[in-house]
Amino acid sequence: MRSTQRQRNAARRAFTLVELLVVVAMVGVLAALGMVGYRKYMNAAGIAEPKAVIQGIRGGQESYKAEMLVYLDVSGSLDNWYPAGTLNDQKRAWAGSGALADSWRLLNVTTDGAVRFGYASVAGVGTNFTATPNAGFTWHGLSGPPLAEAHYAPNGPWYIIQAAGDRDADGTLALLLTASTMSGIYWENDTE
Repeated sequence: MRSTQRQRNAARRAFTLVELLVVVAMVGVLAALGMVGYRKYMNAAGIAEPKAVIQGIRGGQESYKAEMLVYLDVSGSLDNWYPAGTLNDQKRAWAGSGALADSWRLLNVTTDGAVRFGYASVAGVGTNFTATPNAGFTWHGLSGPPLAEAHYAPNGPWYIIQAAGDRDADGTLALLLTASTMSGIYWENDTE
């Protein structure tokens, strides 16, 4: 009698194989959901740097215009990247020397540390909105390059800011672009 009672008590305390399989399956599903969330978080974090720096450049341009009545043509062209160097997955220090670094200092744009993206900002006055964004992008969802849209043509001072980087060193650049005539930031290949 005692052995039957012990067996019943032991059976009540132990897990069956089915219960263990259910728990393992639940843990697997939770792990898969966690990986999806982690990937989304990492992609969002990767594009956060250029968005923040572009907003800093935008603020610097507006401050410069408040004093000088025009925007500052920092880069001269949209492929003259700052900080200088190859656009790859390596970080580069924001501080530098030379004429380009001096121009960026006039905008008073700083970062907390090294950056993975290269930045360019051009400016002008009037309808000569002739700057061309980096070639090789498809401009998904737009009828053409963002700056070719007729409603972006300004009458007065204007600026364009572009950021590009290759976060995973696969040769495909992520591109972010905004202008004084755009309310937001256009980006392409942000999860490259």
